[in-house]
Amino acid sequence: MTVQSGTLGRSRRAVKRPLLDVVAEVLLAQPGASLAEVAEAAGISRTTLHKHYATRDDLVRAVGLRATEIYEQAVDRVADEPGTEAGLRQLLAAMIESGPQLTFLWRNPVLDEDHELTQRYIEAEKHCLAVLDRARSQGLLATSTPDWWMLQTVYSLVYTAAESVQFGKLAPLDAPDLALSTLLHGLGVRA
Repeated sequence: MTVQSGTLGRSRRAVKRPLLDVVAEVLLAQPGASLAEVAEAAGISRTTLHKHYATRDDLVRAVGLRATEIYEQAVDRVADEPGTEAGLRQLLAAMIESGPQLTFLWRNPVLDEDHELTQRYIEAEKHCLAVLDRARSQGLLATSTPDWWMLQTVYSLVYTAAESVQFGKLAPLDAPDLALSTLLHGLGVRA
């Protein structure tokens, strides 16, 4: 289902977006939002929302599944260019674009209790790590960097870039390049 929405009261042109993407943004901004508030922000009636999701738990799980699917797709997009700088940029761009959904996933520990969701996330994470490992084998990332640190660094860069875009501090088209530069070179001065 797609809905016509602005973004949390900000004046923007109305665009059609998947309902679950709008819900992710609403629940990130207002974690305690009622279903009525979620429906209002999405521009639909509460009855319509309930037709698709009977309970808040059902809705939160659906948003979690959507976020995991987006993560899977982001990793799949770089299948043609694994281990390259372009592939890493593509991965970061896709993940940054999906920032609200991924942030929703990362900030909701209740989703960790969902076995299916957890298994899908773990598989997507393995694929992401494979992309990073190929970049490491190509000399783009330090061989001494532990796997968990690479993943956490990517997640941190994605989170920071997506949030910076959301708050108008960073242009959406500049975000992937800044994140990639930071991933590859850190914050130090280049020699």
